[in-house]
Amino acid sequence: MFRTRLPLRFAHCDPAGIAYYPRYFELCDAAIEDWTAEVLGVSRREMHFAQGLGMPTVTLSAEFAIPSRLGDLLDFTVRVTRVGRSSVDLKVDIDCGDERRFCVRYTQVLTDLAKGKSHPWPPELLERLTKDLP
Repeated sequence: MFRTRLPLRFAHCDPAGIAYYPRYFELCDAAIEDWTAEVLGVSRREMHFAQGLGMPTVTLSAEFAIPSRLGDLLDFTVRVTRVGRSSVDLKVDIDCGDERRFCVRYTQVLTDLAKGKSHPWPPELLERLTKDLP
């Protein structure tokens, strides 16, 4: 499990100061990018440019509970829920204080960027992905 806190900025809101849902996905991606560096131990820059690998999202679903407003501090919790040969399922819970604002479930696939095809998890990344699974 990985946690990070991100503020809801003006750029993330509609003119009324309420979070605009496509911007939520940008914030989630930022949290997952931080998770990649912290949990997998490799930055997206290194993954993309040095290793030629990426982790595109192939599916996502979201549930919105309570609107967020300009200035809210949002806590993002990223959890691995399943690991496949080259895929990973992630659940991202987003809270403000003790209120659940929304949650997103992702399937991402480790991909060889030059070939545009899935790539099996290297053993060291697979070990890091599976260490907190039940």
